[in-house]
Amino acid sequence: MKTCIHCGTPFSSAARGDSSFCCNGCEYVHRLIHKEGLEHYYDLRDPKIRPVSATVFQPRDFTWLETRVAELEAASPGTAEMVFDLEGISCVGCVWLVEKLFREQPGAVRIEINTQYGQVRMQWRSGIFPVVDFAREIQQYGYVLGPAGERPQEESRRLLARLGMCGAFALNAMLFTLPRYLGMDPAFSLAPLFELLALLFATLSLLTGGSYFIKRGWKGLRQGVLHIDFPIGLGLSVAYAGSLLGWWLGLESFLYFDFVAIFIFLMLVGRWTQERALEENRHQLLSRNRAPQKVQIVEDDLTGDRSAPLETLTPGMRFRILPGEIVPALAELESLRGGFSLEWINGESAMREFQTGQYVPSGAQNIGLEPVLLKARQSYADSLLKRLLAPAKDDGRDLRLEKILRVYLGVVLGIAFAGALGWWLFAAQPVTAMQVLLSVLVVSCPCAIGVAAPLAEEWAVLQLRRIGVFVRARGLFHNLARIGHIVFDKTGTLTLEAPELEEPDRLKHLPPADRAVLRSMVQSSLHPVCRALREAFLAVPEEEIAAPELLLHEEIGMGIEASSGRSKWRLGRPAWACHENSPPPVGQAIFAKEGSPLAAFSFREAVREDAPEALRALGKGRRLTLLSGDRRDKVLAMARDLGIPADAALGEQSPDEKARFVENLASEGTLYIGDGANDALAFDHATVRGTPATPHGLLQDRADFFFTGRSLHGILRLFRVRDRRRRALTSVFAFTIAYNLTVVAIALAGHMHPLLAAILMPLSSLASIGIVAFAYRRVSRKSP
Repeated sequence: MKTCIHCGTPFSSAARGDSSFCCNGCEYVHRLIHKEGLEHYYDLRDPKIRPVSATVFQPRDFTWLETRVAELEAASPGTAEMVFDLEGISCVGCVWLVEKLFREQPGAVRIEINTQYGQVRMQWRSGIFPVVDFAREIQQYGYVLGPAGERPQEESRRLLARLGMCGAFALNAMLFTLPRYLGMDPAFSLAPLFELLALLFATLSLLTGGSYFIKRGWKGLRQGVLHIDFPIGLGLSVAYAGSLLGWWLGLESFLYFDFVAIFIFLMLVGRWTQERALEENRHQLLSRNRAPQKVQIVEDDLTGDRSAPLETLTPGMRFRILPGEIVPALAELESLRGGFSLEWINGESAMREFQTGQYVPSGAQNIGLEPVLLKARQSYADSLLKRLLAPAKDDGRDLRLEKILRVYLGVVLGIAFAGALGWWLFAAQPVTAMQVLLSVLVVSCPCAIGVAAPLAEEWAVLQLRRIGVFVRARGLFHNLARIGHIVFDKTGTLTLEAPELEEPDRLKHLPPADRAVLRSMVQSSLHPVCRALREAFLAVPEEEIAAPELLLHEEIGMGIEASSGRSKWRLGRPAWACHENSPPPVGQAIFAKEGSPLAAFSFREAVREDAPEALRALGKGRRLTLLSGDRRDKVLAMARDLGIPADAALGEQSPDEKARFVENLASEGTLYIGDGANDALAFDHATVRGTPATPHGLLQDRADFFFTGRSLHGILRLFRVRDRRRRALTSVFAFTIAYNLTVVAIALAGHMHPLLAAILMPLSSLASIGIVAFAYRRVSRKSP
């Protein structure tokens, strides 16, 4: 194994030969950084960052940006300001690099980058700062600028506000309780004031932070769901109510105001830590819902096109689809011909040619260079695309945890009432009985679990993030324990998104002037051949000779023709690209000038570099299935190469057939790995959902996790980190049982004092944190 000198990702030397980079994207960015004198980036970046996906450099439509900037600058002629989503930011080095590139632009004023939420706020001088050029420049380094998505109010932001206030309340509650612990005379003139202030700050803490857990616990109970917030809220309510009663009756042994405030603060710290880690992962990528929100309706030749919401599309309407756009509903082609990819539907990326009068299915992508005209034969509401993009359903319940909490609550309540009843009946001490009841319920609050569980979750999330796996769902690790069957899509999942050029050195052997022309020809096409050549070009330094201005024309089903003056180049099928009287060389695509071949290119489906080894490891104790919409012969051939049995390799599967297959595996617990809209229905029935992070993927927003890079190693590490987390929490749970047995015994004996509870509670939290840290460190040494 070697390590990429740009991103720090380990990769197989067999897959990349003598290269020092894990992919062409990293090699391109590394070369560009050194060319521009930005080497300081490597002094600042994290030891390991996300690899640069070559597909990031595919052409992007910045029309939306041009329109918004024009509107904004017209309204703000002096200084303009706008917030964008920014993909690719992962460390301090990334922030430095983007800020450096921004400051070098004319008219730049100020830039603020929020790595947690994946957003950037830019301020510039209107009419001077080239916003679109800046977006294209940072894209070369692997950072993609997008419109700021409409996001719900982040949970961590709400928690942070509560956390700050409750921290202040806890400090003040302790401040005014400490004199009593140090022996302040109850007759002291300020003693009642101190107790009143402690009550006040505990009340404010309960209203500000405790209400968060109480409301969530009560809401879950009303919905028949029992989660950790209920015992936390119950403990807080009992401790506060008992303290209020003790303050009213003047019983010092009932006063737990400082305990309430500290407990709330610690629980908020744990919850905020957990939410922040997950939200940061959710914002690593731009929104991947690439389905059109509107459609260009064609009225007539006089009125032209009008933009309308997708929901208004009904049978009989004529509409226009631009290059790269998706056909929203089943439609009849009215243009002479069109080239479409059905990758969204069946996973097959090869171009399909359609003629006038043929029906183009919903979800097909126009990968030609020209717009096409279609007539809708179905409404969008009834279309396949509408079904594929419907939000996933997930109740997020943890039935095992609910069972544990029921037993826990039953045991604690039983012990508390039994202890109180014993003191009342056999010792005839009703005050002590109430103290025992209160102290047992207070000290048995799940403080250690409430702090340690979010910490274990965050460390697991951070460990996975370092290897390119980003956790998005809170219940992922619990659900992974149920997995007995792993189902893989083929195209874009077990294989890379674009085919791979078999002999990339052929590009270097082209004459520089012709190579510059070829680079320009493939720059804006979405055809699989052009995507593969564009990725291969990333490893080839740009020519000093600029390509002439080219006029491009696409012959659907044949290839692309470029002309400049009297010169003409073709890239496409051998018989079409070359002279009729000259036999074309062997290759899937020929690059020719004036009918004379310059280079022949062949391509192969690029399997992820460690797929065979990763699948063997994942298959230990689990069943594996290859489920694809691609042709059966291709699916069986790949299964044979990867060691998957032929009866576990299913090809030509429609989205509905995929969904039914996964639904029938519900009892086994299924991990589904897919990347396209044709996997969306199957996602809804899977126990755990994962997807590779690609610019053409659709499922990142509904997946439980996504992974980056060219390897499947991250999925294997996902299970290993799950085991680390389980061991850590098992150790904390064992400690919690021992701790609770001890403190409950002290409480039952009537010796639990509020001061002792105030000391033991944070000590137990620190001990649980230490146990989690030790467990992760010990297992990390044993596991690679």
